[in-house]
Amino acid sequence: MPVTLTPLSHLSVLLAHGPQAADLLQAQFTQEVHHWPTDTARMAAFCTPQGRMLADFLMWKTGSGDIAMALDSSLADATLRRLRMFILRLQCKVDDASAEQTLYGVLQSPGEDGVLGPDAWPCPAEPWSVQRREGIVLIRLPDAPGTRRLLLVSESPLGLRDIQGLRTQIAAGTKEEWMLAEVRAGIGHVTGATTQQFVPQMLNYEALGAVDFKKGCYPGQEIVARTQYRGTIKRRTYRLVGPGPLAAGDEIFQSDDPTQPCGMVVAAAPATRDWEALAELKIAATTTSGTLHARSIDGPALSLATLPYALPPQD
Repeated sequence: MPVTLTPLSHLSVLLAHGPQAADLLQAQFTQEVHHWPTDTARMAAFCTPQGRMLADFLMWKTGSGDIAMALDSSLADATLRRLRMFILRLQCKVDDASAEQTLYGVLQSPGEDGVLGPDAWPCPAEPWSVQRREGIVLIRLPDAPGTRRLLLVSESPLGLRDIQGLRTQIAAGTKEEWMLAEVRAGIGHVTGATTQQFVPQMLNYEALGAVDFKKGCYPGQEIVARTQYRGTIKRRTYRLVGPGPLAAGDEIFQSDDPTQPCGMVVAAAPATRDWEALAELKIAATTTSGTLHARSIDGPALSLATLPYALPPQD
């Protein structure tokens, strides 16, 4: 596949800064923040006291040591207001840094030699690893089958200039192509259409390393831990294929129980012939002979497809 570079304008960046910024996020997120190598990125969820996800983040440390958090733009304002509620006497601030921290997605063949562009920018070798150039952060994301994924972050005018130069040298990608690669990587995100719908395990977040069960308290921790250790995980995220269009928030029905939805679309994107989606489903709905349908029992039929990672054996 040709290398593509796509502006990710559907994402925003919040920036936590100050001497106690890590203390704030440690107390609010499902992820460990205090003991975190600077050369790695991490996923995290932000939950209600009932364990439902308000938002999720990709987090990394900036060149100055602040903590940057990418999330869906539809949730940025509400998430910023909620995080600021918990600052109290902590010596830190949280701001919207989307104007300064612009995001770009790179898709390329895994057969590439680990560099990017005609100037051979070195790329991070392992998923979630981070490399830095002057004014730019490069984050290796988990691959989709047949596709390497990178996130580029411009942290300064110099970094933005270099990325704009790169855009003149490699092909422009589309948001739909980026979303399709994300679906195929099996990584779903909360949006305005799905906020407060899922406990982290419903999106396979513990399988993706976004939940640390050894860290201290955070909102919803009791529910998240009980779901994990009492074996009460009844719903998971699966990859589906079917005729489109599909959209986040669409309900999924199963023919064996047509009176009520068995799940919800988390993310979807058009593929060459069909649409592909990640959907949170009752596990039981995936193990019977019944058929899955989008939006109603009479809606388009959907088929299960494989994820690129294994779910925990309890499922």
